[in-house]
Amino acid sequence: MLAAITIQVDNSELHFSDSGGLQIARLNIVGNLTTVADRKAGKFEDSVTTTATSEELASARDRKSAYAKAFILDPGRYRLDVIVRDIETGSAGVQHVGLNVPTFSADKLAASNIVLAAKLEDLSGQVGGGPFVIGTTKVIPNLTGDFKQGHQVGIYLQVYNAAVDQTLLRPAVDVEYVLLKDGKELSNQVEDWRTIDDAGQRLTLRRLIDSRSLALGEYKIQVRIHDRITNQTITPETSFRVIK
Repeated sequence: MLAAITIQVDNSELHFSDSGGLQIARLNIVGNLTTVADRKAGKFEDSVTTTATSEELASARDRKSAYAKAFILDPGRYRLDVIVRDIETGSAGVQHVGLNVPTFSADKLAASNIVLAAKLEDLSGQVGGGPFVIGTTKVIPNLTGDFKQGHQVGIYLQVYNAAVDQTLLRPAVDVEYVLLKDGKELSNQVEDWRTIDDAGQRLTLRRLIDSRSLALGEYKIQVRIHDRITNQTITPETSFRVIK
């Protein structure tokens, strides 16, 4: 199963230095992935940069920078140890994170966790991949779950083991994106399953929610997924906040 790992740092904690008129911060990122039995499952090491012009530097310090890495992992529990080091100053941060890769029964409707995204971009028809690309979608996660009022809230997830309609040779799945606040339903957006262009029993769902009319505060998003053929229903959900 594909496990996507995202590392995010505050630009305010990075040292930017001038290089030909461009402000550049340089990071070294090292990660080790092991099983609970302490067997090596993966490793990565990359040097990355984030840049800004002199005019952009003040606003860039208020933003975050993200790095992505993907692994194909068997179901099970893993430990990820990550070291992020500012190459210029030597300052470093360390994180130890537990990962659980679930097992999905072949006859049971299931879904991935919902990814809250700062950016969703459809790459259909484009050649090549790159960081943050999952299938035909570029997904830049928002790890804090905080979205400034007026910014779009991206929702991304995958659905597994949807039954195939033998007449249409494709899944027949009803999907609703339900926005709630304080337990009250605020809106309900319906996905037309006939427009989902994935093949086979895995479906990709993505949606942008307009936050311009949302008051500040915490919200919950539920994705209600119903398989018309097997009559199975699942409702993955997550929370996000709208801030100034």
